[in-house]
Amino acid sequence: MTLFFFTTTGNSLTVARAIGGTIMSIPGILHGKQREFADDTIGIVTPVYFGDLPGPVRQFIESVTLHSDYTFLIFTCGTTPACASLKAMRSAGKAGTRFDYIDAIRMVDNYFPMFDVAKQVADLPSKHVDDNLNRICTDIAEKRHSLLRPTLFGRIADAYMKLFPLSSEAYRRFRIEKAKCNTCGTCVKVCPIGNINITDSHSTPEIWERCLTCGACYHNCPSGAIRYKGEKSTYQFRNPAVSLADIIQANDRTRR
Repeated sequence: MTLFFFTTTGNSLTVARAIGGTIMSIPGILHGKQREFADDTIGIVTPVYFGDLPGPVRQFIESVTLHSDYTFLIFTCGTTPACASLKAMRSAGKAGTRFDYIDAIRMVDNYFPMFDVAKQVADLPSKHVDDNLNRICTDIAEKRHSLLRPTLFGRIADAYMKLFPLSSEAYRRFRIEKAKCNTCGTCVKVCPIGNINITDSHSTPEIWERCLTCGACYHNCPSGAIRYKGEKSTYQFRNPAVSLADIIQANDRTRR
């Protein structure tokens, strides 16, 4: 089994590891040249961003050729995957890929502009993550066929997000607390699209306009120096099963 994942705070990497197989980082693939993959089973694990695929995941799905007898997609989300499954199937169709199985697992929602992340962590037991993860792993092992369809709530959420889309200027809401920042460069290494720069050892990070608002820099900053105007909490979250080194390994584009 070959499994591709996209992660910024570790939820999707945790799920990918539980499913097993050879796991590969989507940002790493996009930064390389290989665009054709073959295995008896191929899967993708990705978070949902504002009811949709993260940009790099959509780019990956639409640009690769996957040869497999069984192809699946697992979403990680906080509340609802909304209509992300339908959007993923449309993207896959552009590349001639067909999913045999799509499902979602609710975990900690770390989207700080909208949620109190500390409360999300406290409420995690109600989401029965282990039970749902075991069910998904069993479904995949048995190669069951099932495509997740949006619920009524998911469709309402999707309509709401279309009415109030994430602003392209959202990156301007980030600020760096200079008294805390030690210019360690962690934010540069965890950004999955290489969108943060530190010009020299004495300068603070600069977040550019392609920002996904994915939270990789915000949640993984060792000194908590990255803040966001309108944040609902100051809680930093990384899945306890994943280390900072794991996030850097998955996303660091400075050493490739």
